[in-house]
Amino acid sequence: MKQDQVKPDRRMGPPGSENWHAMLDGAEDILLEEGHAALTSRRIAERIGVKQRLVYYYFRTMDDLIVEMFHRRSERELKRLREATGSAHPLGEIWEICVHSTDARLISEFMALASRIEGLRAEVIRFIEESRAIQVEAIAAALERTSQTSRIPPPGLAILATSVALALSREEQLGVTSGHAEIMAVINEFLSSVEPG
Repeated sequence: MKQDQVKPDRRMGPPGSENWHAMLDGAEDILLEEGHAALTSRRIAERIGVKQRLVYYYFRTMDDLIVEMFHRRSERELKRLREATGSAHPLGEIWEICVHSTDARLISEFMALASRIEGLRAEVIRFIEESRAIQVEAIAAALERTSQTSRIPPPGLAILATSVALALSREEQLGVTSGHAEIMAVINEFLSSVEPG
């Protein structure tokens, strides 16, 4: 029997336990530092100092671990976005979350994995749709509060903001900054117009 082919009725370790989180933390570090090709149960076990078989006590397969890793991370981001909508300047806070918590390397790795792991693809779609809905609602509310109109509808503005945040993150990680100050000035001007003060 292959390592990822395990009996579905076997006893599993408790989700949310210290070991469970340690394995997800270790996996995320490996993914960030070495890429998805290095992400194996052996590397995770070595990273956190446990026996390899313990990884399969908490996760049935490596695919399950990867899906849970993304799910945990995306839930944290969704929680931050939802909390931002209750602030005095929700769009400004949502922008800060997007531009400062977007890690282009991790996103690239997750996207590569999502092309072959169906459960991860479903989680990525769910996250994009939920985060976009939060952003669209915040943009629409800000435009309505200030009686402003935009040639670009709120869903388009949300896509533009997310795309720009990712592009800025990707380029900054490479050491590219040309044009960043100019686009940030445009974004700050828009934010000031819909969230004065």
